[in-house]
Amino acid sequence: MSESQITKKAISAALIDLCERKLFSKISVQDITKQVGLNRQTFYYHFTDKQDLLRWIYTHDALIYLDLTEVSIDNWEEQALKMLKAIQSKSDFYYNTVSSDSDVLRACFSTITNQLFINLFEEMDEEKQLLPEDKEFYARFFSYGCSGVLINWILDGYKESPLEIATQLFRLAKDTEFFSYRLYQKEND
Repeated sequence: MSESQITKKAISAALIDLCERKLFSKISVQDITKQVGLNRQTFYYHFTDKQDLLRWIYTHDALIYLDLTEVSIDNWEEQALKMLKAIQSKSDFYYNTVSSDSDVLRACFSTITNQLFINLFEEMDEEKQLLPEDKEFYARFFSYGCSGVLINWILDGYKESPLEIATQLFRLAKDTEFFSYRLYQKEND
């Protein structure tokens, strides 16, 4: 692992530790650098601001399980479950960051899932019936919906288990595939 990656991990660990005790909005870059024992210049060498650090943590912690090369319709539920368990394992961190600024997680998650849904629609559209702009719209719609579910799950205190949420996300993908196939069948009968 490069020295840059080691430093980023140390800075991220400091923010995670701080966010387990207080809201993200109440933490300054100075608090983070003091916690990790680095100067502000080192922080800004690696991250533009604390939101950039937060994006990096989300992407390298829980959202890493939604990597496009790893996720398909066949393992969507398994990968979503890994992501949700990673979030729940740092429940205070995620709660304190999302309750301060949900837009960072929403944007990171939506960007990743948008492409996942586009890939899903590509797989399902074997007959090439969907227009590219329709696939883009449907993917955007589903990714924003899923990000809302994720954020509500965090802010509501993780009431459902990760397995329940992952199963619902899997059913969403499978039901979308099933109903789009039935709709296509009806149009061609």
